[in-house]
Amino acid sequence: MPGEILDYWPIFSILLSSMGISFVFKDYIADLLATVIIKKTKDIKPGTRIKVTGAGLGTTKGDVMEIGILRTTVMEVGDGERLPSVRTGRLIKIPNYMLINNPVMVYGDTIIDEAVAYVPRPYPDTQLLIDSMKDAIVNNGHGLIEVGLYQKDDRLIIHGVFEVKTSEMGDERSKILRDFLIKSKQISPIVTEAPRVEATLAAVRHEPAEPEAAAAPTKKVAIPLPNAERDD
Repeated sequence: MPGEILDYWPIFSILLSSMGISFVFKDYIADLLATVIIKKTKDIKPGTRIKVTGAGLGTTKGDVMEIGILRTTVMEVGDGERLPSVRTGRLIKIPNYMLINNPVMVYGDTIIDEAVAYVPRPYPDTQLLIDSMKDAIVNNGHGLIEVGLYQKDDRLIIHGVFEVKTSEMGDERSKILRDFLIKSKQISPIVTEAPRVEATLAAVRHEPAEPEAAAAPTKKVAIPLPNAERDD
C-alpha cells in the first residue's frame, strides 16, 4: 500500500492543484498520507530514537513519544558535543511528511559507543591500562567490543569500544572513565592524588600541570553563625 501511494503521489499533486486547493491544505493532505505510510511500515514508532536531517529542519534527534494524525512528537536528545544522548526536556513537533521526505536515522535497542582516556608520563603498566578499561566497561553492564592502546606525543590513549542500550547512553562514558582511572591507579576512590589528577587533566587540555605544592591541603576557616552560642 505505501508503494502504491508514492506511485500516485504526482497525480494527487496535479489534482489538488487543479482544484485550486491552497498550499497549506496540501501540506495537511501530505501529513495524512505520510501518517498512513509511517504506521504501515512501523519503522518509526513510540519509544524509537530517531535523527532527522532535512532542509528547513536542521538536525533533530530524539525519542518518539507519539505519532499523531499530522505531527509526530519527539523528546529532544542532545547530539555531538552538546548534551550527548541526554534528554533536554524539550518536545519537538515534526510534520509527518518530513519523516518520509527526508533522511531519517532509526536507532535500534543498542548502539556502539566509545570511551577515550589519556594517560600522561610516567606511564603505568600497559596491560594494567587495557585490563582496567575492559573491567570498567564490563562492570558497568555493557558489552565489551574492543580496547585499543595508542601513543600520541607524550601521552597514551586508551580507546574502549562498547555496546550500550540506546536508552542508557546518557552518562555512561563518564562512569566508565571514572572506573578506569580508579582501576588503573590514576586516581583513588577518595581523591587524595590531586597532583596526578591535575596532570591528567592538563594533558587533555595541553596545559602544564600545577606544581605539587599547589595541592597542599587548605586550612579550614570557622565561620561564626548568627545564632551560635559564644563563651564571653
